[in-house]
Amino acid sequence: MRFVWIGFLKEGAPAIPQAVQQQVSDFIGQPFINVCNVGALRNAAGDRAAMMMIFEADSRAAAEALVESSPYLRAGLYREHHLFEFQDEVG
Repeated sequence: MRFVWIGFLKEGAPAIPQAVQQQVSDFIGQPFINVCNVGALRNAAGDRAAMMMIFEADSRAAAEALVESSPYLRAGLYREHHLFEFQDEVG
């Protein structure tokens, strides 16, 4: 199953701490879940407004477990976040 996870960053949040950025490398590079894409969503001013990750997991429960282990989420950087099952229609 493929999932899309979007975390909206808190407005006016300071730069992401270096320690959290280092944890992200381990998070997206872990061998058990195939992470297809990760990147920032930027607003009209070019500021990072959200982060989006597309990944594959065997079940929604496995996807939710991955989300809960996110360094950004644990650091309290998101004002809200959402997990969706993604179904390709084109591509």
